[in-house]
Amino acid sequence: MTEKKQDQPNSSAQIERTDFQEKQKYLKQRANTVVTRRQVPNEKDILRRKKLIKWTKWVLPALALLLLGSIAAWPEIDRFINTNKAVVNELSRIKVESGTMVGATFHGVDSSDRPYTITSSKVIQNSNNSNMIRLAYPKADILLQNNDWIMVTANNGIYMQHEQDLNLYKNVVLYRDDGLFMYSDIADVALKQSVITANDWIHAEGPFGQLDAQAYFLDMHTNIAQFKGPGRLILNDDKNSSPPSQPSKTSE
Repeated sequence: MTEKKQDQPNSSAQIERTDFQEKQKYLKQRANTVVTRRQVPNEKDILRRKKLIKWTKWVLPALALLLLGSIAAWPEIDRFINTNKAVVNELSRIKVESGTMVGATFHGVDSSDRPYTITSSKVIQNSNNSNMIRLAYPKADILLQNNDWIMVTANNGIYMQHEQDLNLYKNVVLYRDDGLFMYSDIADVALKQSVITANDWIHAEGPFGQLDAQAYFLDMHTNIAQFKGPGRLILNDDKNSSPPSQPSKTSE
């Protein structure tokens, strides 16, 4: 009986040691298989990883700053978006019937290929008739033969683009570079034909003297002017010889 009791503890110790050895052997085999599967990085992989780490050091802080900046600026961005939406909504309710432009300039040439320029402080174009343009304080500069030029100004005007006609009214002033001034309330300038006409009273002043007439026709390139009478003509040479009370008259 005593011998049997002593053999039992020895057998259990052997079983425990055997199990531990099997587990240790399994763990070593598993570790060896994992090590063999892992690939050793080469020089190119190491350089690529270094570059990636280097760029990450710069990119991540930059992204963080960008995110913080967007958070700080978001209230202003939101206000700007809401303001633009309100403006667009208001404009969508308005029916645009005409286009307005400030500080407009038109260029063209006449039948003799001589240039002219029309400037205006404000231009209004009707959507129903794109050919007709209303001008505020227009000024036309027209080049003539031998580099002579004429300038015509007014308070208001209408420019017909296709016909190249300029209709002026209210305080029309014509100035020629030889010192001639002509004043009238209306004037029609045919830019293509280089002709100016006015079917209203005009007053002219220049080196020749003074002239008042009911209407006039002026060919700008040939310098031919026709006046409709009755009118009054005072020449500079006649100022000393003829009294102002008896002005000379011109007929049609």
